[in-house]
Amino acid sequence: MNMRKVFKQMLATVAAGAMSMTMVMPVFAEDIKAEQKEAWISKTYNTEVGKAETFSFTAIQKTGDGLIGETANVTMPKISFEASETRSTSKRGQIKFPNYPEAGKYEYTVKEMETADPKVSDEHEKMIMSNAEYTMDVYVTDGATGTEISNIVVNKVKDDAGQSKTGKVDISNTDDNDFKFTNTYVQEAGTGTDPTNPDPTYGQFGSLNVSKKVVNANGTTATSDNEFAFTATFAFPTGTDANTLGGIKDANGEVVKLAEGGTYTFNLKANKNMKFTGVPVGTTITVKETATKNYKGSAKVVLNGGTSQTVSANKYYEELTAVNNQKLGQNQNTVDVTNTYNDVPLTGIIMNNLPYIAMIVIGAAALVVYVQNKRKNLQ
Repeated sequence: MNMRKVFKQMLATVAAGAMSMTMVMPVFAEDIKAEQKEAWISKTYNTEVGKAETFSFTAIQKTGDGLIGETANVTMPKISFEASETRSTSKRGQIKFPNYPEAGKYEYTVKEMETADPKVSDEHEKMIMSNAEYTMDVYVTDGATGTEISNIVVNKVKDDAGQSKTGKVDISNTDDNDFKFTNTYVQEAGTGTDPTNPDPTYGQFGSLNVSKKVVNANGTTATSDNEFAFTATFAFPTGTDANTLGGIKDANGEVVKLAEGGTYTFNLKANKNMKFTGVPVGTTITVKETATKNYKGSAKVVLNGGTSQTVSANKYYEELTAVNNQKLGQNQNTVDVTNTYNDVPLTGIIMNNLPYIAMIVIGAAALVVYVQNKRKNLQ
């Protein structure tokens, strides 16, 4: 073999080696980057009202199957939220690890404590605890001055709903952290600032009360057997749904079935009402009354016990939107709808049609005048 061929083979070997190193090095670098020597837990707390709470966690050590059997307890953080922190708030807490007695693998099952502090257990409120579960593996090696953590790996086992999930999660002290537990505090709308002692108006109005009244054009009470059709649409806060507080119920305490899009239709006669209960604070609602011939709708709306707001249809026989994408609050939530009837005079002419009738009469009169003038000209 001549020197030129030997040199070419050497170049080929070096090139192949370089390519192999190029393929291996990113993996090696990624493994180094993936090593974690500390772990942080992330907590997301959803609440529409001020509710200070503290959440705790457990880490149960596992033994057997090649794991270190000697007890080595970790110290789990407590994560607290103030009453001023509403909507969706996230915080992180660091796990503290012990001085491990020997090198090897230590494994823990990490969960959230079953209750928060203070405990929530009332008919008109609920704390939705996280059922998430993780496996935390801590790898310990012998160092120059004793044992030291070389890597921590956390894998998800179950999600917040308790459903099986798998996959490695980020445990760093960054916003990408996914070693996460999510909790939601829910209070029933209309129960007041202390749901354990509901406001007196709750018994009358519930979470939301829609009432109906019918009057004549002069404001006097009208007699009517008509049924007026309404549609209420519910959009629930983050972490909740129609069943969170045992279901949305009607005035008789029966659970109502919402249609697609969270809508519910019902009819009201004069001097009747629909009282809803079991609706979470922060639920966004829309309430509409279907257009009814010879009636014009208006409404006085009070949300969260605030100032009464008045809305009105522009004309008779027009749909009324009494509430449009507004939130229910802790305090009184009422929608009082009044329909004004278009009176029928003794002549039997419906006032709503009078302008059109007048136009027809004027047109007919003009035609008569035109014909008479035409005849005179012909004579």
